[in-house]
Amino acid sequence: MHNSMFNFRTKMALAKISLYFSVLALSIAMCGGAPAQEKLHFVIDPGHGGKDPGCQQNKLDEKDLTLDLSKRIQKILTGRGYSVTLTRDDDTFIGLEERAKVANRIPGSVLVSIHFNSHHLRSVTGIETFYWPGSERSQKLASYIQGELGRRIVTRNRGFKPQELKVLGATKGSAALVECGFISNQWEAQRCGSAWFRQVLAEEISQGLMRFSGQDPDAEESSSSASSAATTKP
Repeated sequence: MHNSMFNFRTKMALAKISLYFSVLALSIAMCGGAPAQEKLHFVIDPGHGGKDPGCQQNKLDEKDLTLDLSKRIQKILTGRGYSVTLTRDDDTFIGLEERAKVANRIPGSVLVSIHFNSHHLRSVTGIETFYWPGSERSQKLASYIQGELGRRIVTRNRGFKPQELKVLGATKGSAALVECGFISNQWEAQRCGSAWFRQVLAEEISQGLMRFSGQDPDAEESSSSASSAATTKP
């Protein structure tokens, strides 16, 4: 009698354990697989601001374009569940080191500085992304961003490249700086000044950041296209 009761209790215990793991497996399957990777915190840096207007070409001020574009990126990323900080959210001047400090105060954050370009040759066009020389992780970040921008933006793909820029060097974590077009070129300035185009820029930059975060399995495919030339200006 004692052995029978023992066997009964053992069987019941094993049944409960089996049920537990069955429910756990079902829960994981319903959630789409293993628990999601923790998402990165992004620091979006609208270049220039306040007394520093940046480039001023074709009736455009770079500081206004960078702020608008950064807010669009913030909206997209927060809508996808990411935490985002802007180094400025109004027309305020902030030094380059202070911009980096915003990111440095948040462990594991990723900084992306947003800019628009200018050149004395009005014919120059294109989009390019910079990273600090020798930083492999920042290079990967730049490649993902540039790879996405090269998919839809019809202009010269100037690629991703190392550059000793102060805001990148002062940032402890991963960092990249995106030059989103030459507003010294009349054709490109017209697009950069349009809300629809800045929205496309925001969507592509955000996609690159989400892929860098490891949430998108096609990240490697995206980065591999970054160094190839995009469709040129008509």
